[in-house]
Amino acid sequence: MTLDLDPYKDLIKQRCGLVLEGNGEDKLTTVLAQRIGVTKSGNSAEYFHRLQSSKDEFQDLVNLLTINETYFFRESEQLRLLTERLVPRLLRQRADGQPLRILSAGCSSGEEPYSIVMSLREKYGDDVSHLFSFSGGDIDTQALAKARSGRFSEFSFRGVGEHIKARYFEHDGWNYRLKDEIRERVEFHEMNLFAETFPAALHDFDIIFFRNVSIYFDTPTRRIIQKNLAALLKDQGYLVIGTAETLANDLGVLALVEEDGLFYFAKGQLPATAAVPRPAFDFERHVPAPAASPEPSWTWSDLSVYGSSAVHLPVVEQFSFDLARKYCEEKCHDEALEMLTRLLKHTPGDAHALLLQAHIQLNRKEFKRAEAGARQALQSDPWSIDAFVLLGLAAKWQELSEEAVRWFKQAVYARHECWPARYYLADLYRAGGEADKAQREYRGVLQLLSLPMVPDHGIKVLPLGLPHAELRFLCEHQLGKLGGTPQRLAGRK
Repeated sequence: MTLDLDPYKDLIKQRCGLVLEGNGEDKLTTVLAQRIGVTKSGNSAEYFHRLQSSKDEFQDLVNLLTINETYFFRESEQLRLLTERLVPRLLRQRADGQPLRILSAGCSSGEEPYSIVMSLREKYGDDVSHLFSFSGGDIDTQALAKARSGRFSEFSFRGVGEHIKARYFEHDGWNYRLKDEIRERVEFHEMNLFAETFPAALHDFDIIFFRNVSIYFDTPTRRIIQKNLAALLKDQGYLVIGTAETLANDLGVLALVEEDGLFYFAKGQLPATAAVPRPAFDFERHVPAPAASPEPSWTWSDLSVYGSSAVHLPVVEQFSFDLARKYCEEKCHDEALEMLTRLLKHTPGDAHALLLQAHIQLNRKEFKRAEAGARQALQSDPWSIDAFVLLGLAAKWQELSEEAVRWFKQAVYARHECWPARYYLADLYRAGGEADKAQREYRGVLQLLSLPMVPDHGIKVLPLGLPHAELRFLCEHQLGKLGGTPQRLAGRK
């Protein structure tokens, strides 16, 4: 069944701001087929009418589309910033004796707000109960139900010390249950970040965490959401955004602040101890600003907040590529293309810049330009996994199944552990009615993703955005439909 996705994408973006492009379209297609079957709608038009008129059905659809890739104590350096800098400062300023109110916006299944509670309890002990008030909000009602239950699988504990697990959790079969002293501290609310109004319970926060969520929205939507969050903050409140998202969220709504090498946003008067950063590059033009000496005035440690890739370029070109890739990850494609165009003028034919540019062109359905860039990159590196996968996706999205299979098989031949290529192969085999081959590839992906250390898939440039938890769910779901038995690790549900 071929679906016209545009009306669905428009409706979803209008109601909750989610932008579904590229891999998001693949997921939307799968989810729509599932819901059309479950609701016994006669066709796509009938289901779309149901979706428009039924709040419950729209919620069910959104629950399946949201990505719940999270775990306890994620980006722990920001939790240290919270406990060592932001909270002590606000407590010193607090004169009315009221508890500090902290919100985790886009809290998913609750790992983030519970991590905040545990972090502050480690510092303030039993005083947490009267010093703080904690809330979590998310649009996904199924994720909120899991959060309220306080039950988590081993997958949520990546990087968590055993002493923390023993102190705050109890064994519950194959899972762990959060102790009531932590679970009862957080109130969870259904929350559409794109809403025009919010209930009273979601106002007047001292600190809001909004991490690893904004990447699913385009720039105009992020600006609307940030204005909404700013309105929910008290006058001297703070907004903490994921370390990889800060640059794309400096939208002029709140003041960007640097403290202890980390960035956050402040409302009202800036903290006296925190300096507003003035980097040695011009954010407006996205190019290095003039330095006082012939040498660049920054160091790699200064830029560590933006991350780095394994690409080996001169310092200025390396910085430009890393920044372009960060823009690309955050769906700021216009900004990324501007940087890549300038970079390719200085280093024509650079394979990594060509591939990143082709990735953006692919997401814009400029297939011929994307394919040309990938083939040019192959001239420099005939075994580029990125190029094979990109060419496979270009063929897949144009419904050239045989050609797509050929490119993905080439990627797997070059690197057996390339589980993204194997997942795309499985989908193509399934769509083509080759159930045995599809089952084999889905199982292969599950085996690779279930290893204690997930192997390197060999893709160095393309920001495909394939969260492990979501991919495992999709593989298990498709295996179930195909009559196969998904292989599971002990300790997983």
